[in-house]
Amino acid sequence: MKVQNVHLGDKSYPQLLKEIFDPPRVLYYWGNLEILERPLCAIVGTRRASAYGETQAFRFAKELSERGVCIVSGLAFGIDKAAHLGALEGEGGTVAVVAQGIEELEPSGHRGLAQKIVEKGGLILSEKAQGEIYFKSDYLVRNRIIAGLCKGTLVIEAPFKSGARNTAKHALEYGREVMALPGRITDEKSEGTNALIQAGAALVTGPKEVAEMLGVGWTKRKVILDGLAAEIFAELQKAPRSPAELGEKFSSLRELYEILGALEMKGLIRFTLEQRYAVLPQG
Repeated sequence: MKVQNVHLGDKSYPQLLKEIFDPPRVLYYWGNLEILERPLCAIVGTRRASAYGETQAFRFAKELSERGVCIVSGLAFGIDKAAHLGALEGEGGTVAVVAQGIEELEPSGHRGLAQKIVEKGGLILSEKAQGEIYFKSDYLVRNRIIAGLCKGTLVIEAPFKSGARNTAKHALEYGREVMALPGRITDEKSEGTNALIQAGAALVTGPKEVAEMLGVGWTKRKVILDGLAAEIFAELQKAPRSPAELGEKFSSLRELYEILGALEMKGLIRFTLEQRYAVLPQG
């Protein structure tokens, strides 16, 4: 691990971060600093995410990364992790901003993910030097960096009191785009996102809308599948199918459900209210 630093007055210091009220005087980094020159979008949310929230974080991050957008998040469990993993599927890459020295980054269980981010051309970033004391409140302080780096912040799923809403608050103060996914009004994990929308955040339902708000061009992607996955996807392109209908046509139920889950994670299909699997628009 080679940790370097960049100072506020340096030419390579990220331009958008210079514009905030209190930019860090020094940034410590591990990885590819030049990734910060790409279009940047923060994707944040609760650590205690639902399966739906994690699926959407992965999907939005992946599809934006496939269009060259770099995804910025905080390396936490839940939405952050799903966003980083989704971003690694595309060319845009991902940046993790942590609240402690990079050598001591937490959670320790995500050090392998941090290594993977760097190996794939991404970046780990902190304003804390090695061994510098940090407190729980530093996670909220760190959030200003996540918001400050990016042209827009997308909140996937968040309770009313949450770090994700704190990040969105910073983004709003900096005059950046704030976006949120709507959620069920009875779901505690959606109270924060619904409140943001009520307060004026943009309601988004797909990655294309996020790209448009960031000023990023949207090109239709090619769907490349093989084997049974290609057969199942081709069947669903004809018409939505119920699990029973698919089970009759494809005999290996275990493999069928594994592939359906993978296609959902890729943002290629969804399970509808009519209890059928349907293909999502790819344009």
